[in-house]
Amino acid sequence: MLSIIIPNYNEEENLPNQLTFLEAKAKAFPIEIIIANSPDTTDSSLEICKSYDKVQFLESERSGRAIQMNFGASKAKGEILLFLHADIQLPDDFYEQITSAMDAGNQFGFFAYRFDRRSLMLNINSYFTKNDGMFAGAGDQAQFITKSAFERLGGYDESYCIMEDFKLTDTVRQHKLPYTIIQSRATVSARKYDKGSWLKVNLINGYVFLLYKLGTEPKKLRRIYKGLLREDF
Repeated sequence: MLSIIIPNYNEEENLPNQLTFLEAKAKAFPIEIIIANSPDTTDSSLEICKSYDKVQFLESERSGRAIQMNFGASKAKGEILLFLHADIQLPDDFYEQITSAMDAGNQFGFFAYRFDRRSLMLNINSYFTKNDGMFAGAGDQAQFITKSAFERLGGYDESYCIMEDFKLTDTVRQHKLPYTIIQSRATVSARKYDKGSWLKVNLINGYVFLLYKLGTEPKKLRRIYKGLLREDF
C-alpha cells in the first residue's frame, strides 16, 4: 500500500482539486490518503475532507510541517510513504512510477516538476529538477520513501521548521540509501513568484539554502526567510 500524507494548514483553496484527483486513484490502486492537520488551521479544510470517502483527516497535536508529516507517517499503514504538499499536482502515472522505482531497489525518491504556468525563467528552474544535485530533493518534488527506511532514519527532524525536506534528503545521502528522480513531472504552484520577481525569489532561496548548509539554526532560518520574502509561512 502507498500512504499519501498531506500536511495541512488552511489549504481549503487547494484541497478540492487535490483530493478529487487522489481519491480517484485510491479507488483504482491500494492507496490511503492522510491529511495531517495543523491545530492552527482555521478554514473549512475539515468540511471539505468529509466529502471524500477515501480521506482520513487526522488532527496533529502540534503544528509544523515536519511534525505533521511525522504524525501522519505514524498512522500510515502503507509500506511506502509519499509526502505531498496540497498545492503540488502529481503526474497521472505517479502510483505506477513509484512502485516501479521501489521494485527496482530504491528506498527513496522524488519527482521532477514543472510550474503551473510557463515562462522562460520558470522553465529554467524546472529544468534542473530533472537531475540530481545540491538543490535536488526538496519537498516541492514530492518525496517518497519506504516506511522502514523512514523509521530507521528517524523521520523528519522536527527541530527544522524550514528545510526539513532537504535535511531528510541529506540524511538519505549520508546513509547511502539508493534513490531516484522520477521524470514524469509533478506540477508546482508558482504562487510564490506572484509576490516577488523570479530573481528576488531565487536569490532568497539560494541565500537561505546556503545558510542551511552552513548550519544556521532552523528558527533563525525561518525568520530570515519570512523577513526577506514577506510571506506567511
